[in-house]
Amino acid sequence: MEGVVESFVAECFWPDVGESDLEALDRRVQQAAAQPSPAGPARYLGSILLREDEVVLCQFEGTAESVRELAERARIPFERILTAGRSPWPTAEPTD
Repeated sequence: MEGVVESFVAECFWPDVGESDLEALDRRVQQAAAQPSPAGPARYLGSILLREDEVVLCQFEGTAESVRELAERARIPFERILTAGRSPWPTAEPTD
C-alpha cells in the first residue's frame, strides 16, 4: 500500500559479519536517514544478528518505498525487504 507506514525487515546474508560491521552499518544508516529523501521518512529501529546463520535483520518503519530507498542509500547488503509485524498484536476488543 502506497504511503502507509508499516514495519519492515531487510534480510541480509552476510558471511563473517561481526559487531564492528554492524556498528559501521548503524552509522551509515543514521547518516543516510538524516538526509531528506524524496521517498519520505523512514525510521531505522536497529538490527538483529543471527550468528549461526550469518544473517542480519535490519528493522525499519516507513513506507515500502522510503525503507527501500534508505536501505539502498545506506549500502545495506540486503537480499530482500519484507513486511513485518511485531507483538503485542492489536486486538479487536479492548482488554481491561
